[in-house]
Amino acid sequence: MAERALYRLPDEPLPSGLSRYATDPLWPLLTLMLAGGGFGLAWFAFNSAALGSPTRMREWGCVALSLLGAPALVIAVTVAVGAGWLTPAAAQYALLSVLLLKVAVAYALYLMQQRTFDIWEHYGGEPRNGMPLTILLAVVGRGALDLSALPPLLRAALQ
Repeated sequence: MAERALYRLPDEPLPSGLSRYATDPLWPLLTLMLAGGGFGLAWFAFNSAALGSPTRMREWGCVALSLLGAPALVIAVTVAVGAGWLTPAAAQYALLSVLLLKVAVAYALYLMQQRTFDIWEHYGGEPRNGMPLTILLAVVGRGALDLSALPPLLRAALQ
């Protein structure tokens, strides 16, 4: 008896029990912009699992890059100022690299998830409306999470 080979598209979403909670990746991107990196990155990671994204490990790697890269950049700028390589005025510009990292990773995550989301939706996936959660996190979540009480490196990762 011949064994039947399975054919899968490389970018085909894998079935997931969480798929009823999947949203358009636009909502985690807006949440990251309006409510901060902690909420947005967590939503991107969850949405990746809910969509059954074939690039899930790459997406989670991007989340880890943002969470670990932001404090690393803050440490690098602090060391550079302490060593005299940067003036305090130049350090303010150098700290923009943290924002650049976060925006670049968020956009990369959006692009990776958008391809999977389009295929998932085309074949019958019903997305949830992410607007209420985005508004809730932007208005209530940002105020409820007191970032000033956190250590500076953790604040850099979640802000």
